This record gives sequence, structure tokens and C-alpha cells, in this order.
Amino acid sequence: MKRVNILWLLLNSLFIIVFNLLFFMLGDVCAAESKTPISVWISYGFIHFAYFLFLATPFFVRKNKNSHTYDKPLYTITASYFIAELIAGVTLILIAPETVKVAIIIQVVLAATFIAWLLIYLIANEHTAVSVERHETELQFIKQSSAQVKAILEQITDKPTAKKVEQLYDLLHSSQTKTHNNVRPLEEEILREIHNLDRTADNDLTQISILADKIIKLTEKRNRELNFLN
Repeated sequence: MKRVNILWLLLNSLFIIVFNLLFFMLGDVCAAESKTPISVWISYGFIHFAYFLFLATPFFVRKNKNSHTYDKPLYTITASYFIAELIAGVTLILIAPETVKVAIIIQVVLAATFIAWLLIYLIANEHTAVSVERHETELQFIKQSSAQVKAILEQITDKPTAKKVEQLYDLLHSSQTKTHNNVRPLEEEILREIHNLDRTADNDLTQISILADKIIKLTEKRNRELNFLN
């Protein structure tokens, strides 16, 4: 185990160690003559439950490159529950009601509220993450095609030919990012022709212009179909 992991384990265990030390020493629950109410043990268990949920927060975070945008609200939720549970739990431990009904009602309502809050956030978070991923996927065609054409443009020294390729770049760069399954074949064909354009660059100026015109027409067709579909 790495040194940093050991340090984190010790830090995370600190609350449990201190809390249990105070609970068993000050509460005198281990004494033979003591009769600790079940309500105290219920609160004791829920406090540990809340703390372990707080420690488990990283497991609720959706794993992707935008994870950092999702983890902070989750920590807010689990930390809020832990703090609320610690206050409620310690209060019930100090009061030590003989009946378990009060403790169960308070603890279950608190836990249910937290779980509902957490699930609502996770569901909303899932929808957001899926939308972001879909948007990133849709952006790939524009990013990839524009970057390839820009790299080709930088290789062309003939001004009239460069102007034609620049026209293609401007068209691709300004095209709408939202795509549709119906235009995927067109997008694949555009990428193939850009690959052909790259192989032709600075060798056959006439062929470059022909290919650039062809790709412009294909891109315009894609854009028209997307306007109709969306």
C-alpha cells in the first residue's frame, strides 16, 4: 500500500476512533450493570452509516473527464447528511429514550430524505453527463474535419488554391455541430475525401481544387439535410 493511501486511511479512521472512544468511555455502555437503551445503539449505528456514506462519495461520482464538475455537489449532500445525522444521533444518545420509536422515526426520516436527495441528484447528473457526452461526440466531426483541412491549408502555397481550401475550412468550421444518424454516411464520405485531399496537397493544384469543391458540396448537402432533420 502506498504511503499516501496509508495516511488517508489513518485520517479517515480518526473520527471513528475518537467517536467510539468517547462513546464507550463517557457513555459507560460497557459496564456490567449498565442497560443501554436500544435507541442509543440505533443512533450509534446510523452515525457510522452516515460517516461511511460520506467516505464512499467518490464511488458515486460518474467516471469521465468531467468528474470534477460532479463530485463537489455529491460531497455537499453526503457531508450535509453526516453533519445532520451526527447532531441528531448525539442528541438521541444523550437523551437515551427508552422507547425505540422516536429514534427509529427520526433516523429513518433523516436517512430517507438524504437518499431521496442523493438519488434525485444522481438521476439529474446522469442525464447531464449523457447530454455532455453526446454533445462531445457530435463535436468530433467538426473538430476533426476542420483541423485536418486547416493542416492541409497550411501546406498550400498557391494563393487561388489556398483560397478555395480556406473556403472549405470556413464552411466546415461554421457548420452546426449537432448531427443525426441520417447524415453519418455523408460525414464519413467528407472525411474520406479530406483524407484524399491531404494526400494530394501541394502535388496537383487542379485536383486539390476539384476535391475541395466536391467536399464543399458534400458539406453543404449535410448542412441542408440537418436543417431539415432538426
